[in-house]
Amino acid sequence: MTLRALIDELVAAWQSGDALRASAFFAADGRYHEAGRAAIEGREAILAHFQRFFRDGPPWKFAVDACIVEDERAAVAYRFSIRIADGTWRGSEGCALVRREGGLIAEWREYQG
Repeated sequence: MTLRALIDELVAAWQSGDALRASAFFAADGRYHEAGRAAIEGREAILAHFQRFFRDGPPWKFAVDACIVEDERAAVAYRFSIRIADGTWRGSEGCALVRREGGLIAEWREYQG
């Protein structure tokens, strides 16, 4: 699977709320690092994080605007929005740098401006 296809499948798993499938795209010792938060290390911890967010988090949207791939690295420009208590959507734009090793994501690191 190409890195672009892997990222597309990961995003599809997120959008369907499938934490197990989403975490399976990460290496056993992979890192998931949201902007402004501590990195989550290891597939099992990533799975637990996704499960909590999908179960307990607010309604949300994630859309990829661009994905630039070079060998085993990618830059993913995205928009992320959550629905807040008054029913409106609050969003932000960001970029994730992605590194793949052995066919799986070794690191997903987000930056927001």
